[in-house]
Amino acid sequence: EVRERWGSTQAYAEFAKKEKEKSSADKESGTKQLMSLFTELGAMRHLAPDQKEVQDKIGMLRHLITEKYYTCTKEILGGLGQMYVADERMKHNIDQAGGEGTAEFVRKAIAVYCAS
Repeated sequence: EVRERWGSTQAYAEFAKKEKEKSSADKESGTKQLMSLFTELGAMRHLAPDQKEVQDKIGMLRHLITEKYYTCTKEILGGLGQMYVADERMKHNIDQAGGEGTAEFVRKAIAVYCAS
């Protein structure tokens, strides 16, 4: 599904190259780090999405995606934020990691981050 939708993009080519070079332990570690960030963001749901602590965590999310998967521009991050709530599978996984409403909170925080 991912290849079908974004297979012709530079980001997908970068992702495919990085994935090919990773061990299964590296892949698992990246997933755990990503889900850990969603857990941390979920714990911040009581804060406003534009607060510094939240925005710093979104910056960490962007950095992790860039480091582990592909260069995450603000444009790409904004699209991911939308996908985090539009794709029920992603929403479920993010909410499972951070608690109900985490995906929507992350979407809002990403929108603020990308507007700055």
